[in-house]
Amino acid sequence: MTAVRPLAVLSARYRRALNIAVVIVVAGWQVAGAGSQLVADRADYRSVTVQVIIWFVLAAVIAAGSVRLLRGMSGWPGAWALAMLALLAGTAAAAACPADQMLKTDWAWGAVGWVGVLVLLRRPFGELAGFLSLTAVATFAILARDGLHRAGLAGFITILAGSAGIQFAVTVAAGALEMVARQAAAAAESEAAARERSVIARQVHAARHARWLALQATAAPLLRALAADAADPGDETVRRSCAVEAARLRRMIAETDDTLIPLVHELYAAADIAERRGVAVDIETAGTLPSVPPGIRRVITDAAITILVAARSRARVTMTGTGAGIAVSLVADAPAQPQLSAGHGEVAIEQQHDGDDLWVEARWSNR
Repeated sequence: MTAVRPLAVLSARYRRALNIAVVIVVAGWQVAGAGSQLVADRADYRSVTVQVIIWFVLAAVIAAGSVRLLRGMSGWPGAWALAMLALLAGTAAAAACPADQMLKTDWAWGAVGWVGVLVLLRRPFGELAGFLSLTAVATFAILARDGLHRAGLAGFITILAGSAGIQFAVTVAAGALEMVARQAAAAAESEAAARERSVIARQVHAARHARWLALQATAAPLLRALAADAADPGDETVRRSCAVEAARLRRMIAETDDTLIPLVHELYAAADIAERRGVAVDIETAGTLPSVPPGIRRVITDAAITILVAARSRARVTMTGTGAGIAVSLVADAPAQPQLSAGHGEVAIEQQHDGDDLWVEARWSNR
C-alpha cells in the first residue's frame, strides 16, 4: 500500500493559492488603485513625470517581490531590501505631492503598504507591523512638514486605520488559512495512516492463518496417526517427521516476534529442536544482513529445518550478507542426503553430500 502524505501536498496547495491571491491583490491595487489615482490627479502634481517614475519603481518592486513569493523565497535580506526601497519611493512620492493636498493626491502610501504585505507575507507578523509603522511615520513626517491642522490629522488617522486595517486583515487571514490547511491535512494523514495499519493488520492475520492451515495439513495427519497407533514413535522416519513439524511450529511462533533480524530469530527457533536431540548447532552471521521478505525466509528456514533434523551430532549455519542479498550455508553430518527442492522462486538452493558431510546453500538476491 502506497503511503500518502497529504500534509505536504495540501499545505503546498493552500500556500501557493494564497501566494497567487496576494500577488493579484497587490498588482491589482498598483494598477487599478494607485494607477487610477495618479492619472486622475495628474494635473495637481508639481511634476507628473516624477510620480510616474516612482510608480514604475514600485511596480518593479512588486514584480520582484511576486517572483520571490511564488518561488518560496522569504529570506530577510532580500525581503527587507525590497521593503525599504518601496518605503523610500513612497516617501519621495508623498514629498512631491502638493503641500495642501498631500493626503488627497498621495497614491503611494497605500501601494507601499501592500508591497510590505507582499514581501513580508512569510516573515514574522511583527516585521509587517514594524514596516507599516515606519510607512505611517514617514507619511506623518511629510504631513507635519507641510503644516499640521485638525482636518489633516483626522484625514491621516482615517486613511491609516482603513489601509493598515485591511492589510493586517489579509496577513492574519493568510496565517489562519495556512493553519487550518495544516490541521486538515494532519487529520487526513492520521486517517490514512489508521487505514493503512488496518489493511496491514488484516494482511498479516490472513498470512498467519494461511501458514497455520498449511501446518495443520502436515502436522494433523501425523498426530492422528500417532494417536491411532498407526505410526510407531520408535521409527526413525516418524521421529524425523515429528521433529520437522515441531521446528515448523516454533518457526511460526518466532515469526510473530518483533526482532531486528527476523531470519536469525527464526533459525535459532529451528535449531532449538536439533539441540534438544543432542546436536551441537553453531549459528554465525557475517556482513550486514538485509531485510528478507517473509516468503523468502520461509523457504530458507524450510531448508534449514530439513538439514537440522537430518544432522546426527553437529551442524553449522552461516548467514552472510552479500550486499545484493543473503547466502545461508548449512553444514551437518548426515549419513543420508535429505530431499531438498532445487529452489523456490527467487531462492536458489545448492547441495553437496560427501560421505557423512552434507553442505547446503540457499541464496537470495534482492536485485
